[in-house]
Amino acid sequence: MPMDALLVEQVLLNLLENAVAHAEGMTRLSLSVISEGGKAMFTVEDDGCGIDEEKISRILEGGAVSFGESGDSKTRHAGIGLSVCATIIRAHGAKMTASNTSGGGARFVFFMKCEERENVE
Repeated sequence: MPMDALLVEQVLLNLLENAVAHAEGMTRLSLSVISEGGKAMFTVEDDGCGIDEEKISRILEGGAVSFGESGDSKTRHAGIGLSVCATIIRAHGAKMTASNTSGGGARFVFFMKCEERENVE
C-alpha cells in the first residue's frame, strides 16, 4: 500500500498532541524523520514522565489505557488514540513501537516504505 500522507500526518499530529497533553514535566518534544534504503523512520520523542512500564506493552493495542489517576477526561482515554495510530501504521504494512527513553521520556517509532520517485528534469 502506498503511503497515505494525510493519514501519516494525522498519526504524527496525534503523537505530538498526546505528548503535550500527557508528558508531565516535558521541556523537549522532537519529531525526526530519517530516510534511508527506501524507508523513512519517524520518531516522536519527549523528555517528560514516560509511560508506566505496566502499560507500555499494551498501549498501542487498543482499549482505554489511562496515563494517570486524574479524573480529567484528557487522561482517562489516552490509549484509544494511540491504538488508532498503530492501526493506521499496520494498515501501511508497518509497525509502531512505544518505549521509554533512558532519560525517562517516551518514544514512538515507526518505519514506512518510501515511494520511488522518477527524476524530473
